[in-house]
Amino acid sequence: MSIIILTYLSIGVVYVLFFSLMALFSSKKIKIQKSPKSRFLFLIPAYKEDGVIIETVKSLENQPDISKEDKIIVIGDHLQKATLKILESSKAQIIALNLEKSTKAKAINIALSTIHADFDAVVLLDADNHLVPGFINKAKAAFAGGNKVIQAHRIAKNLDTRFAFLDAISEEINNSVFRKGHANIGLSSALIGSGLIMDFQEFRNFMSEIDVVSGFDKQLELDLLHKGQKITYLQEAYVLDEKVRESAVFENQRTRWISAQFNFAKKHFFSAFIALFRGNIDYFDKVLQFLLPPRLILLGSVFISLIVHIFLGSFILWNVGLVVGYVVGLWLAIPSYLRKTIKLRDFSYVPVSLWYMVKAILKFKKANKVFIHTPHLNTYSK
Repeated sequence: MSIIILTYLSIGVVYVLFFSLMALFSSKKIKIQKSPKSRFLFLIPAYKEDGVIIETVKSLENQPDISKEDKIIVIGDHLQKATLKILESSKAQIIALNLEKSTKAKAINIALSTIHADFDAVVLLDADNHLVPGFINKAKAAFAGGNKVIQAHRIAKNLDTRFAFLDAISEEINNSVFRKGHANIGLSSALIGSGLIMDFQEFRNFMSEIDVVSGFDKQLELDLLHKGQKITYLQEAYVLDEKVRESAVFENQRTRWISAQFNFAKKHFFSAFIALFRGNIDYFDKVLQFLLPPRLILLGSVFISLIVHIFLGSFILWNVGLVVGYVVGLWLAIPSYLRKTIKLRDFSYVPVSLWYMVKAILKFKKANKVFIHTPHLNTYSK
């Protein structure tokens, strides 16, 4: 049993360490076209996001490179009347919904069914996302260069609590391992759910087949990869995203993520191996990610395994190698701007975060039946 567990943990450690090392190299160049004239639709689902959506729309309207041909659409599900009234005075189009059972996939599909204008690409954003100036020109140049599905570089908008700081680190580790590291060796980038730039008609077609309670972005990613579509990583286009501040929000968010990961791993397990034999490495790699333990759980597991095997007096060197390899892999994946701000007290929050991850795992089945909302606050600094 020990060998089976250690082998499983080893696969997770080697995976993170390998792609962390690959991410240390300069970003792989992607094809771009100068002076592009693509027409973009900025689509913003906003479920009960009264606290952030107004500033998000203002920020997007004030982007220096947004054109008159671009359009902003807010999908306002359960927004307050006062919020809707303010938004109606903006340049954005508002699609007001009051769904009995709200999911992001359902809201997006309803909105897409009402859009009859012709756009080149859709830019999907969360209600709290703000674009760093220059995003639109970079995204249009990459799209015009033939990249039909693009994931932008999402970074933290706030670092105001320890949870937010650790969440920011987690986001950038994901960027290194699952995006830059993959892109550097020719594999597809992972999608996040916001900061997605995609051919408009293709987005409409793929979304029409998606009806899930949580993890619509992962379903979209799996569908794209299964059909052989490459997902490009545009590291130079930044999207600011609010990080969780409190333990309850952290737990709810991770519950939703773990639920989606478990369900997709189970559903796509056999088809992933069939696809691998047919040469579809991207699709297999995505399912493999779902089969591996979440990074925080893996971190706790390798330390617990080391302690247990020290008492048992067996496989000690193997366990030491796992701990060292994983810690090194995580450390290398953290960009220098965050790494140099880490203080010793920050590590005290890791066991706390691990505890909430365990709680999230214990109740993940709840997210299969009802959408779990994670509220946001307005943290944008003008």
